Amino acid sequence: MQTVATVMTPEVSSVDRDFPLLKAIAIMAKRAISCVVVREGPRPIGILTERDLVRKLFAAGGDPAMFRVGDVMTTPPQTVTEETTTLEALQLLRTRAFRRLPVVDPSGALVGIVTQTDLLHAVIADLEEASRLKSEILSTVSHELRTPIALIAGYVDLLSEGTFEPLQPRQQEVVARVQRTSSQLVDLVNAAFELIQLEAGRVSVACNPIDVEALFEQLGREFRALVPEGVSLHWRNELGTQPILGDHAKLKASLKNVVDNALKFTTAGRVEVMAAWADGLLTFVVQDTGIGIPAADLSHIFELFRQVDASDTRRFAGVGLGLHVVKRLLDVLGGRIAVDSTLGVGSTFRITIPAPRVMGGPPTRP
Repeated sequence: MQTVATVMTPEVSSVDRDFPLLKAIAIMAKRAISCVVVREGPRPIGILTERDLVRKLFAAGGDPAMFRVGDVMTTPPQTVTEETTTLEALQLLRTRAFRRLPVVDPSGALVGIVTQTDLLHAVIADLEEASRLKSEILSTVSHELRTPIALIAGYVDLLSEGTFEPLQPRQQEVVARVQRTSSQLVDLVNAAFELIQLEAGRVSVACNPIDVEALFEQLGREFRALVPEGVSLHWRNELGTQPILGDHAKLKASLKNVVDNALKFTTAGRVEVMAAWADGLLTFVVQDTGIGIPAADLSHIFELFRQVDASDTRRFAGVGLGLHVVKRLLDVLGGRIAVDSTLGVGSTFRITIPAPRVMGGPPTRP
């Protein structure tokens, strides 16, 4: 965070309180400045601004030649030191409705002046730099986490499939629990990585033929161990075998997040995923029999870090990244997402993306 010393103007016009007002006005006009600092010895005791001149002279009436600077100055002045941060100085300006502040040294002597505009530019620059550093750190951490987490998830899948040796029922239960948790961690890291790329503007669209049936098969395998007990997951492809043109990775990530969200909030019943195509538009419908969403929260669920239940004792896990990332990815693809929900009955999410059908050519398979 920058300090006032980096943005202040050390050359400041100053006069004493007995200085003739008309001469002070002449100084301001000659130097094209909007204020002068009033001092008593080396210490500032007030500020004379153009606004003070107009307001106070009209209020007082009389001949301006009869006035001294001390008659119309703003007093006492609020001062800052060179070590004051730009953010602290800006907050002081905002709370006191000032536009500039005298800068003093440790002894209280005047050493410069700082304006609201200078402070605002400095604070914005600091925030932009902090945001850039945050994105770089998160991007590095997310990238470094993806490989070991994917490796753990892969070995857990091998254990679950009995690749090394058949598992006993109790072992299968433990491995399934680890599998669910590692999958959630993989999805969280991937969502964070996607968000960082989106925020940095490093996202491009790669269009290739996509086999929706193959996409459903892959997602079905990935969700097999994640479906809660008492819930069934169904896939229905109404496109047939003809591929569509789109970005496979972003399409899969968007659909996976929505299905994962449906499974998380469905404790009994079913989640159904349907794909259809008409008039150049690919539509995914994810319908569940879960807890539903209150009407007042429907307009907020796609916001960053937004959860319907944000309390410390909430029943369902998550940090509020998934649906926000989905909306951002669909914006990149030129698509949209909508939701209808009835509390206690369930929710229906509808994803619509421009996706022309492909005549010939091998589709992109998982």
